[in-house]
Amino acid sequence: MRTPTSIPTLTALAAAGALVLVGCSEPDDEPGPDGTRDIDARAYYDDYETQADDLALAMPESASADDGGGGPVPIPGPTEDNTFVDAGTSGFVDPRQDPLSTFALDVDTGSYGVARSLLEQGYRPPPASVRVEEWVNAMEYDDPAPTDADLGVVAESSSAPGVTSRLEADTQLVRVGVSAREVQPSERARVNVTLVVDRSGSMDIRDRLGLVQSSLALLADRLAGDDTVSVVSFEDRARPILEPTPVRDTGEILDAIEELKPGGSTNLEAGLRLGYEQAREGFDADAVNLVVLASDGVANVGATGPGSITEKIAEEGRDGIHLVTVGYGMGNYNDHLMEQLADLGDGFYSYVDTYGEAEQLFGTDLTTTLTPVAAEARTQVAFDPELVTSYRLVGYDNREIADDDFDDLSVDAGELGAGHHATALYEVRLADGVAPGTPIGEATVKWEGVSDGRGHVADTELVAADPEATPSHSLALASTVADLAQVLKDAAWYRDRDVDLPDIGERAKALGADEIVDLVRLAEESRLYIG
Repeated sequence: MRTPTSIPTLTALAAAGALVLVGCSEPDDEPGPDGTRDIDARAYYDDYETQADDLALAMPESASADDGGGGPVPIPGPTEDNTFVDAGTSGFVDPRQDPLSTFALDVDTGSYGVARSLLEQGYRPPPASVRVEEWVNAMEYDDPAPTDADLGVVAESSSAPGVTSRLEADTQLVRVGVSAREVQPSERARVNVTLVVDRSGSMDIRDRLGLVQSSLALLADRLAGDDTVSVVSFEDRARPILEPTPVRDTGEILDAIEELKPGGSTNLEAGLRLGYEQAREGFDADAVNLVVLASDGVANVGATGPGSITEKIAEEGRDGIHLVTVGYGMGNYNDHLMEQLADLGDGFYSYVDTYGEAEQLFGTDLTTTLTPVAAEARTQVAFDPELVTSYRLVGYDNREIADDDFDDLSVDAGELGAGHHATALYEVRLADGVAPGTPIGEATVKWEGVSDGRGHVADTELVAADPEATPSHSLALASTVADLAQVLKDAAWYRDRDVDLPDIGERAKALGADEIVDLVRLAEESRLYIG
C-alpha cells in the first residue's frame, strides 16, 4: 500500500433527469435452499430509466461561467473525462546490485475490468490504465488453497521462447502464486457492511446507478440473515439512508435501495466520512467490518488530497474497517482515485460494467471473500546472483516495498481475504550452464494473521526450468494474459519483441481461454483511445 501524493478532482456535475423504478415483489426474508432470497435484483438494472442519455447533463446552480457553467454540458462519451495515471513499467535488475524483489500483494482487478469495458465499446484501453498484475489476477489458476496456514505459496518456471513472449533463449518465466485459505460460509464471521453509494448527477449517465442498485440487492440477497447492512448516500452532501439493519429485514434494505435517486455534485469525502461513522457505530470486534464504496470516482466537492479523507481511510483500515471500492461507468470516470482509495483502506478495487459482472462480484466473490485472513501481506523474491544475470517483475509497479521493510509488519502492505489468490510473474535471465532443476532463488511470503495478530512466513524454492517441459495451464494462461496487457500498454520492454495480437489469440484459443480470445478479437477491431 502507498500514500498518494495527490488525488485529482473534476468539475462539478449534476443530473437533469429522474429515476423510475419498477418495484420488486415482496421478498422472503429467509434464504431458500440455494442460499438466496426472493429478490429480483436484476429488475433495478433492467428497469432503470434515465434522461441523461437523451438530454444534456445540467450544471449545478453553483457553477459559474468561469467554470464552464451557466448551462447544460454534453454527456461524456466512453473515452471522455476519464482519469488514469500510468504506474510505469519495471525494467531488468542486476541481482549483483539488488538480489531482492519486494512488493505488497494485490488482488485488485479494476484495470482488467476497465479494459474489458472499453474494448467492448470499440476502444483500446489507454496505456496508462493498464496495470498488468490486475489482469493476471483477474484469471483463475489451479493453485491449491492451504489447509494448515492462512497463506500458501507455490512457484513454477518455464522456458520462455514459444511459451510466452518470444524472449531470448536464456530467459525463463517464473510464476509465484499465493493463495489464502478458504472459509466455509457456515464458518465465516458475521459481516457488518456499510454501503457508501454515489448518487451524484454523473451516476445518472447511461444506467450506472441502476447497476449499483442491482449490486446492492444482490449483496442483500446472498448475505446471512444475521449479517448487518447500512447504507449511506452522497451527492452535494452525505446522508444516512439505512441505519445498521440485519439482512433478515430484507424489505427495509430494498426500501433503502429504492431511495437512491440521482442529482447534485459529488462530495466523496463527506460520503466516506459518514460511511466510516456508520461502520464504527455498528463495529463488532468479532465480525468482519467493511465499507464498500460504489462510485464512478469523480470527486468534485470536498477535500480529497493528502491530510484529509486519505488519513481517515488508512487509520480505519489499521483499526479493522476495510475499504472495497467498486467502479461503475466509463466516461467521466476516475480509475486512479478508486484504485488508490482501496489500497489505502487495506481492501481491493474492482470494476463492474454489466449485470453479469455485478452478479459475480456481489453475488459470489464478495460474499465468499469477506473474511480477511492475512493482513500486511507481502512477498520477497531472492535471486542467486551467481545463477541469474538479471530479472524483471512483470507488473506491481506501484506496489513496491523497500527490501529492508519486508520483515517490518508495521509497514503497510496488502490484505487477502478467504479464497483470494495473487500471482506474480518474473522474466529471469540465467547464466550460462545452469542445469534444469537447479535452485535459482526463493520466494517468501510474510503476513500478520488476522485471527491471532502474529507474524507468519511461507516460502518456496525457485528452480530453473527444463526447456523441453510443457508449461502448466496456469503458467501459460498467466503469461498469455500478461502479454496481452503489455502489448496494449505498449510497454517499453515489448516494443522490440516478436509478440502480436494474432499470436496471443492463438495461444488463448489453445488454452480454452474464451474471454481472452474475445478480448484479442476486440482489440484487433478497436480504435485507439483518444481521451
